[in-house]
Parts: sequence; structure tokens; C-alpha cells
Amino acid sequence: MQRLLNSSAYDVFKNFEKISKIPRCSHDEEAISKFIYDFGKNLGLETIRDQHGNVIIVKPASKGYEDKETVILQGHMDMVCEKSDSSTHDFTCDPIELIVEEDFIHANNTTLGADDGIAVAMMMAILENDSLKHPKLEALFTTTEETGMDGAIGLSENVLTGKNLINIDNEEDKIIIVGCAGGINAYLEKRISKNTKKLQNFELKVSGLQGGHSGIMINENRLNAIKILDEILLKLSNDIDYFLYSINGGTKHNAIPSSASVIIGIYENDKNLLSEKLEEIFNDLRPNLLKDEKDLQFTLNEIEAGNLYINCEEKKEILNILNEFPHGVNTLDEDLNIVKSSNNLAILKTEDDIVKIQTSIRSSDSSDLDYLKNKVREIAEKYNFDVKFSEGYPMWKPNFDYVLLNHAKEIYKELRNEYPEVAVIHAGLETGILSQKYPDINMISIGPDIFGAHTPVERLSISSTEFSFNFVKNILKSL
Repeated sequence: MQRLLNSSAYDVFKNFEKISKIPRCSHDEEAISKFIYDFGKNLGLETIRDQHGNVIIVKPASKGYEDKETVILQGHMDMVCEKSDSSTHDFTCDPIELIVEEDFIHANNTTLGADDGIAVAMMMAILENDSLKHPKLEALFTTTEETGMDGAIGLSENVLTGKNLINIDNEEDKIIIVGCAGGINAYLEKRISKNTKKLQNFELKVSGLQGGHSGIMINENRLNAIKILDEILLKLSNDIDYFLYSINGGTKHNAIPSSASVIIGIYENDKNLLSEKLEEIFNDLRPNLLKDEKDLQFTLNEIEAGNLYINCEEKKEILNILNEFPHGVNTLDEDLNIVKSSNNLAILKTEDDIVKIQTSIRSSDSSDLDYLKNKVREIAEKYNFDVKFSEGYPMWKPNFDYVLLNHAKEIYKELRNEYPEVAVIHAGLETGILSQKYPDINMISIGPDIFGAHTPVERLSISSTEFSFNFVKNILKSL
């Protein structure tokens, strides 16, 4: 940890270590919300906590900055809680273990929570440092961003007074974001009937995939474990009579599934045939799949399970809907050179007599969003699934001529002797919601380099955090 002790952003890392000890998975944010509220109160600052757990801490302008426009700093306190298959970490009580290696901080086989804990830590460092020069600040810490942006959606429309907002939820420090996609989630359910049979049960598992953020990384050829598993099962259907006990994959709506598993039952005399045919299928698939997923693993184990199996016709419907279901990039924005619309086949779950599918649709174009929504509805109806859609979150329409943006670009150039890239991203940010609630606010999104967000290999660059902290402080000082 000596690297952090000597860091120019030590105050940020100190606070990041503190919040890493507090549970803050989405929907489990009571402790972190109270911690931030107490932090503001203990500093003697005006502190508000609303019914959604959002916290706003107001810091008066430093001397000489009293006549400047109030600046809003914003980040979210929850994190995506993912861990490797071998990890025994309990996110409800275990602290995130921080490991420093050269220029990076990562966790021990879990997500790090730098998305967006580093924003929380950075805002705390600014609030507690009375030597900094800045206008009046409103530090907005929001809740449940990762699973639906509930905090931003529930935020009052008259609680903020600032006219400039700096969102610190960007994962590339060379980019200033000025727009993002909107999106909705689709929830599909199918009630299934089961038959009793006396069979031998086997678990087939696809694992070791990279996974990753379903918005930012959807165009990186990161394979979907649910799709691979379904392909295997469809191929297997041609050679062996097997029965579906349960099928599961993915854990988060905004993460590309990195693993998926199925329990099947077979007749005793088909045991050798099962191993033989699966090995043929694995050998056929591996060469192409390993080009993009070098750690891909197929495993087959005999296990103890129940004796109730999904009706054969319903099994076909489940396998066919997964095969037909859209996943990946749908359209591209050639002008901005980004993904315009996409769909992430995110979660597949068997619960008693119900099979559930959850998908995340993103788009920066309303017609593309409607197209994917209708496509999901059509496929659901075709295979006798019920479907519901979330209310969704709005896109953040870009404005490339904000005064705040132009100011930030000049500060960036002073620090790095070059201008930053200004971009629109294919991911949802709370700025989309906030821009609707507060249409007169100028907004930008910045932040340090984070790699592998939403996965157990998430890494935060120390040097990039130092730069980003300095960048924010210089923007505030020079406004």
C-alpha cells in the first residue's frame, strides 16, 4: 500500500478504502447511505438524505468564489457485486479486499467497486479539504444506479440549485462524455409443467468467459455464456434423448453473462454416449470460440438432483427462444462511430415451475429502441412467454457547445498538452435522468481509467485516479 501512501490522491484512496469495508450492492445501500450522511454531518456541512437514500452534502464556496455559479458533483454509491466461481466472498458483510499491483488496484476475485466508489471517495476528499478553491458545491450521492437508476429517478426536481454538473462515472480519463444511451429492461416468464422420470442427472457448465459491461463492452466480441450453452444443447438434441431439469445463467442485467449451467437427465445406458457427443460438440466449437474467449471452459459432472423434468415441448420452446433471442449490437451510429442500439441477453433462471429471462435493451435512438422492444415481444409471444418492460431510463442528448465542456477541455489541455476526446457512449448514465429533471444544467462526465467493470477482474488505475482528481480540482478552481 506504500504506492497509495505516497500518492497525490491519497485522500481519495483513503476514503475508497473506508467505503470498501461497507456493503453497497445495489438495493443493499442503507449502511453506505448512512455512512455518507454521517460523514457530511460530522464535517458540519448541510446534509440531506431523502427517502430513496440519496445524500446531498452542501459545501459553501471558498473565499473569493462566493459569486461563482454553484457546481454539482455527482456519483452513485452502489456497485455491481460479482465474484469468480471459486470465491467465497459474502458481499453482505465481507469487506472488499484491495490489492495494489504496480499502477492498479483490484480486488480478490470480486468486483472492485471503483464503479462508482471512486467518485464517492473523490467527492468525500473534496468536501473534507478546506484548502481547496471552489465555488459552492452540491455533492450528490445517488443510490441503486446499477439496477435501474432508482435514486436519480426518485430525486426531487427542486433540491439542486447548481447550473453546472460534473458526473464522475466515466471509465476513460482521456474522454469527456456529453451524451449516453437510454434503455429499458424486459422480463420474460414462462410457467412450465414437469414429468416424473427416473434418470441419471448431469450438470453441464459453460464458464470462464470475460463477461463485462453490457453497454460499453457489447461491441468487443465478448461471448454470451447463455448463448453458447443453448447452442450446445440444440446440437446435443440431434444425438441423444435428454430431459431438462433446470437451466440458469447470468446474474446482472447490465453484465454480459460469463457463465451458464444446465442440469439434464438421461437414461442410464446413454451415459457413455452423452460424454462422447459432448466431447465432439466441444471440439467442434472450441477453435472459433477460443479466438475471443481464451479462458472458456466446458465441464460435465454427474450430480444428485430431483426427478421432475420439464415437459419436452416446453423444453423445445425454451431452447428455441434462447437461440432466436437477440444479443449484441443491433445498429451503429456511423457519424459518432459508436453503437447506437443493442440487446443483452442477461439472465436466465429456473425457479420451481417458472423459467425467467431478463434482457437489457439500450439505444440512443427511440425508433431503434422500439424496434428491439417489439422484437423481444414478438419472440416472447411466439414461444408462449409472458413479457413485461421496465419504465426505463432516458438517453442523454449530447450538446457539444456547453460552456462547462469548453472550459473542461481547456483545463485538460493545460494538464496534458492535448485536448481530450469528446464522446457519446453506449451506456446509461444518471445524467440522462438528471438532464430531464434539470434541463438548464450544463453536464459533463469524467473519471479515471477503470478496466473490466462489472467483472471480478475490475482494475482501477492509480495514476489515472491521480490525474482525474487533479482535473476535477482544477476545473473547480478555475470556474
